[in-house]
Amino acid sequence: MSQELAEQRAAPGSCGLGGPLRYRNVVIIWLRCDQETLNRRLDARVDSMVAQGLLPEIRTFHEVYVKPYSTCEYHRGILQSIGFKEFAKYLERNGPEKDRELLEYLTAPQHERGPKPDSLAQLEDCLDYLKLVTRRYARRQLQWIRNRFLGDTGREVPAIYALDTSDISCWQSQVSDKAVAIIDAALSEQPSPVACEPKSECERPGAKQKERTFRCESCRRVFVGEHQWQIHVRSKKHRKMLKQSTGADRTQRESPVEKGAERELV
Repeated sequence: MSQELAEQRAAPGSCGLGGPLRYRNVVIIWLRCDQETLNRRLDARVDSMVAQGLLPEIRTFHEVYVKPYSTCEYHRGILQSIGFKEFAKYLERNGPEKDRELLEYLTAPQHERGPKPDSLAQLEDCLDYLKLVTRRYARRQLQWIRNRFLGDTGREVPAIYALDTSDISCWQSQVSDKAVAIIDAALSEQPSPVACEPKSECERPGAKQKERTFRCESCRRVFVGEHQWQIHVRSKKHRKMLKQSTGADRTQRESPVEKGAERELV
């Protein structure tokens, strides 16, 4: 670790992940809504993506970057992105002509639709799965925000203000006006008229301890902190990759990064 980085992490308000805030008049405005409303919006977003040409887009990607190869690993690289791997079975079993047939059916007015295409059930299964993983990812994002900005980790973080966007008819009063008032107060170094989110009283065990860095050779990923590392080693993806790995020492794959290696990662 460089001397400058060591000094940053030793400064007041810092932790093992980095130094204190560089700028003092920083605020975070968190636009959120109730979970039921968020789920409806996420599902509607998926339907909108289909109407705007999702099928031709992923078909082109499949024909160019997947079909020419004998094997594809949907847990690595760009292929693991949400919005593509969920359609793998449909893309492998159907051709572009089915895409056009389904798109015409789905975008037609309800009273003008003809008989359901044969492959509609397959596509609907893929869409339902995409909606499920999208909602799951959104929940992980919410948890990340709570852990990163609201958890009592001992590090200095900006004030975070949560504005409710559940009812868009109240956008002006509940979101826009409040956001402007928060920013004006920060710029003028005055107390904000809107209360910021309180820090969590439940501290994660070991959060204030020095974060250790772990490297998983099987998955080729690096994790900072014991908490994230334990989540990874218990995950299905890690166990699957561990079984596929051959000729490597498992003890070495699941050991903390040594100081020399940690310097290379910084």
